[in-house]
Amino acid sequence: MKYMSSAGEYNVEKPGTLIARAARLAPELRRPFAAAVAVTFVATIIRLLGPLVIREGIDGGIVAGDRQTILLAAAVYIGLLGLQYIADGLSQWMVALVGERYLVRLRSVVFAKLMRLDAGFYSRSKSGVLVSRMTSDIESLQEFASDGAVMALSNTLTVVGVAVALGVVDWQMALAVFAVVAVLVGVSAVFQRQARRAYDQVRERIGRVLAMLQEGITGVRVVQAFTQEQAQASTFGRVNERYFEANMAAARAISWYFPVVAFLRVVALGSALAIGASRVMDGTMTIGTLVAFLLYLEWFFQPIINLSNVYNLLQSALAALAKLFGLMDEPVVIDDRPGAYDLTEPVVGAVELDAVSFSYDPGTLVLDGVSLKVGAGERLAIVGETGSGKSTIAKLIMRFYDPDAGRVTVDGDDLRDITERSRVDALALIPQDGFLFSGTLRENIAYSDSSASDESVWNVLRAMGIDDWVRSLPEGLDTEVRERGGRFSAGERQLVALARAFLFDPSIIVLDEATSNLDPETEVQVEGALRVLLAGRTSIVIAHRLRSAERSDRVVMIDAGRVIAVGTHTELVESSPRYRELVEVWQRGTK
Repeated sequence: MKYMSSAGEYNVEKPGTLIARAARLAPELRRPFAAAVAVTFVATIIRLLGPLVIREGIDGGIVAGDRQTILLAAAVYIGLLGLQYIADGLSQWMVALVGERYLVRLRSVVFAKLMRLDAGFYSRSKSGVLVSRMTSDIESLQEFASDGAVMALSNTLTVVGVAVALGVVDWQMALAVFAVVAVLVGVSAVFQRQARRAYDQVRERIGRVLAMLQEGITGVRVVQAFTQEQAQASTFGRVNERYFEANMAAARAISWYFPVVAFLRVVALGSALAIGASRVMDGTMTIGTLVAFLLYLEWFFQPIINLSNVYNLLQSALAALAKLFGLMDEPVVIDDRPGAYDLTEPVVGAVELDAVSFSYDPGTLVLDGVSLKVGAGERLAIVGETGSGKSTIAKLIMRFYDPDAGRVTVDGDDLRDITERSRVDALALIPQDGFLFSGTLRENIAYSDSSASDESVWNVLRAMGIDDWVRSLPEGLDTEVRERGGRFSAGERQLVALARAFLFDPSIIVLDEATSNLDPETEVQVEGALRVLLAGRTSIVIAHRLRSAERSDRVVMIDAGRVIAVGTHTELVESSPRYRELVEVWQRGTK
């Protein structure tokens, strides 16, 4: 499997296919949706009865001079308006309920998929674009669900109902009007193609704007440190300008379409009035029928105009849905194979890389035939220059990626053959910067086991010698860590990360130099906690400092994706010129 970069382009499916797929995502909402359509249909039927009542009031009441018929028609019409009000309100509530329920399901499905995607996906995806999928795209769907869906449904039913009513009232005049409608359908088809392309671009480019915005905010200190504020603003301006161009393309499509619809509406009304007036004068049509026909005709074009207004919401929603489905279609590269099995308990903790080769991009090997063994309970340090491949080894051991060739084993079992649950239970990663989630200290320590008792947590804290520090906090275990652990220093965050791993109790721990970003005093405290955590466990340390190599049982030196030296720190200082040179660089850096 190659982990190459991707431009992130998506193929937008046909609207019908897209809608059908969307419906399959939440089958439990089909009945509520059918009920909402039924209520909307009833509301539409009630409204369509209005012109027939008016026709009777005119012909049977006004023209005939029958006051009772006039009063009855007025009462019936008012009653219909009341029923329509109730039905419209219920329809709007039911459609909104179905829409919001669907969005809850969609968010959950997309987020669950994001949590399953491999490290290769995240290395080639911009976080701002991914955030836009869950913010801007979901907001587009929410806007359509709350505002556009009811309008689209009710107006579609109205157009169909009015078309039938026009034929029932006077089919001859209806044929003349439908000739104008045929022109309108052709114009609408052209508009839809233009609008669809435009809104696909709008959704794509807002993702780039958000990605650029997030990158600029996240790296603002670097931007300011190198006085690149103007350059960064110019880059953002170019991305923002392309987003403006996409929106203007959509605006151009709208700007010519709506005037054409309005003109055709006037043509249809004028034609109906001229034909109808002539027939009223020669006695082949009643004045009430003409009024009813004109009312229906007005109701015919107004929903079409409304549908055109809501079309931009629909296109934006469909484009957003296509992007979300594109994300959901990303293959889960790291997954259980058929027949995957659990590691044999108890896990001994022996790790081996057997002739492992790996590349992120085709043709560029990061690791080339790497073989090494880590004995159970051994502390192995992996050293090398930046880009040598040492962090890639850690990622392969954690199975963030699979090797292109060779295999990575635990207790002799290929990681690709064992279940994810079994692998996760056996291995833990402690990165350079202990990541904490928003919430309490207790929740972060017990992140891997939310059912862990306070007694278990305190036992871990005492074993690591940091229980006094936790008791000194204002709320103890209930202390809020704030976003990304902003309440604590880097060393305190690392201590919490170590306590989390201790409570998890893995057999194998991979450390991406857990002390490399700490000051000497804090490093001593963290090292003390590490000695407790690593006792009796297999540990692989990505070493960026000399002290980590000195404290390890063995050291493996990597250069250009190959193992070039293996031994204890003392042995390598004596036998490996490259390792000795690296040690000298470390020593100069500490002076």
